Amino acid sequence: MRRSRRRSRFPLLRRIRHLERLRAPRRYLAYLACRAALSGLSLLPRPIGRGAGRACGLLFYILSARHRRIALDNLRLAFGDGLPRGERARLARASFAHAGMIMADAAYFARSARQPIERVAVYEGKEHLLQAAAGRRGVLVFSGHFGHWELVALLQARIGVPFSMVVRPLENGRLDAYLGRLRRVTGNELISKYHAARGVLKALHAGRAVALLIDQNVRGDGGLFVDFFGVPASTTPALATFALKSGAPIVPVFSSLLADGRILIRYGPPVHVSRRGVLSDDIRAVTQACTHILEEEIRRRPECWLWMHNRWRTRPATAPVHRSAERDGAAAEAGSFS
Repeated sequence: MRRSRRRSRFPLLRRIRHLERLRAPRRYLAYLACRAALSGLSLLPRPIGRGAGRACGLLFYILSARHRRIALDNLRLAFGDGLPRGERARLARASFAHAGMIMADAAYFARSARQPIERVAVYEGKEHLLQAAAGRRGVLVFSGHFGHWELVALLQARIGVPFSMVVRPLENGRLDAYLGRLRRVTGNELISKYHAARGVLKALHAGRAVALLIDQNVRGDGGLFVDFFGVPASTTPALATFALKSGAPIVPVFSSLLADGRILIRYGPPVHVSRRGVLSDDIRAVTQACTHILEEEIRRRPECWLWMHNRWRTRPATAPVHRSAERDGAAAEAGSFS
């Protein structure tokens, strides 16, 4: 009897991607392509470069059926059937375009670092950050992949409170080093998420601000399930844990682009943190409070959030599996500040 051929789990391009002997040259080509693209964009006026980034984001929306499906599923999960299908598609496209603009804008980071701050950004609530930093315990500043999170981090050192950012290093070492240099151009520090505890505590002890993004799915047993758009979402407990153990205040920050091309950066009042009983319960309460603040911002401007990330992929043992999580179980988890 002829043995039936087993269907491959991976299409041809994905099988090529997993070939070990092609990994090094593929990463080198990716590094060269990224560097060439950003160098080319830096020669263009910033509005044109941002427009090119938006176009690339829309192209990715068209080409990547998997990420498009995740974004549309996430929008339906978050807003329900009350949000019409056409509006979900519009928000998904806007989100992809926004993400493309963020990546393209990295070409102008060095220029942003040299320009007068008033030509680049408008601040609201800056006093919340400065007052928290004056306590000399450091500051835990949190946000999500929302607005222009990269430019917020780049510019914060310009107002006197440099960032130490918890990031997930890229597997592509050359590309990781190149992007890291762009992120550090104003004096920021990068802390690997794989060895974060010591680096975070050291930064707080030195009076620095530590940046954490709390909107990414956490796989395995390290996540804490809290409510996000009415659905349990596996969330990092790191922000709450560091705050409760170090005494450092927590300050939220969010951003949006203004019509004149500048960025509006808004710092909110510190989140109330206190020990009330069992540490695990306190961590959950603080994590839920911060997640609720993030959700409110996303509801106000949903097109500015990264809907293509499979946020609800990890499910509680008794919860139904989200469709995107079931279909895309092999998808990689996004980094802490990437």
